[in-house]
Amino acid sequence: MINIDSNHENKCLPSRQVGHDGVIVIAIVGYRNADDVASCVAALSRGAQKNFLISICENGGREAYRDLIFALKKLVEPVNSAPKILDDRIADIWSGRLLQGNQRIRIYRAKSNIGYAGGVNICIRQIDPAEPWSALWVLNPDTEPDPNALTALAARARECGYGMVASRLVVTSTQRVQSYGGRWRPLMARGFNIGGGAPRDAVPDVAEIEASMMYVPGSSMFVTREYVEGVGFLDERYFLYCEEVDWCFRRGYRRIGYAHNSIVYHSVGTTIGSNFDPKKRSTLSVYLDERNKLLFTRRFYPAHYPLAIVTTLLLTLQYLESGAVKNFFVALSGWCAGLRGEEGPPRWFVRRLASQEA
Repeated sequence: MINIDSNHENKCLPSRQVGHDGVIVIAIVGYRNADDVASCVAALSRGAQKNFLISICENGGREAYRDLIFALKKLVEPVNSAPKILDDRIADIWSGRLLQGNQRIRIYRAKSNIGYAGGVNICIRQIDPAEPWSALWVLNPDTEPDPNALTALAARARECGYGMVASRLVVTSTQRVQSYGGRWRPLMARGFNIGGGAPRDAVPDVAEIEASMMYVPGSSMFVTREYVEGVGFLDERYFLYCEEVDWCFRRGYRRIGYAHNSIVYHSVGTTIGSNFDPKKRSTLSVYLDERNKLLFTRRFYPAHYPLAIVTTLLLTLQYLESGAVKNFFVALSGWCAGLRGEEGPPRWFVRRLASQEA
């Protein structure tokens, strides 16, 4: 386990890891939300930083793959050549170039739903070994980055030598801050959004944020090539939720930072149903959220695990208090799965996908 206080000594130490010439690979994992992905790509095409390559992994099957290609037709010109398949979980690859900027864009159709971490890992594995890339920017498909967002991230990583950098996440509907960065609360087995609810244009103490940060939220993670190659891939055993926290907790000596001028607007929950309203959250979102908190705690806070079992059980009662009776039982089922140590996609979810594809 990393020293959770290691970021308290964050000082800007310039780094050559994120150069001006290296391509930045932008990874997006979609699941039957073509319109969201298209809006994200449109926002990226308006960005000030032009040296990037967009890699999209579609987890939603053949029809979703076709829908995504169709949704991007006004933004992308198709090209005849396609990169070689380097990950055998890929069924198809579609290639194109942005009409505005001529940047390369690739869409990978996964043979099955391999989860968020699996989709990001495909985007990493598909980077050509000869590609002079400098960093990876992982974005949720339901985000729309400000034109200067990527420039600010790369500058912060380069100027301070950070291995991973967070953006100012702003909830699109409320125009308030969702998060500056994340802090894990081990006794509750829950994350805490630093700055959550603050006005969009509030001016926080960046040094204080970086001193208290323990992880970079997965909606916008800027990761240097050195970090990726040194720490390795995201852990796919979570399938969804906590994998970005796990990735940060495995960083060792590498430091994480925050770029306040990198603004990313987030619609929150359109991808997987992780809505703010407990009644509207999807079954998969509720189940994995509860399960993975226990998996993560067992790995990184084993001394806190017995108490976390009790507190997480009590916290599932919040669904009952809000009238979300169905999701209470789903949360309870996810909690039990966490106790059993279940990993990967839930069996009931796999069966559901199989029945839909039959």
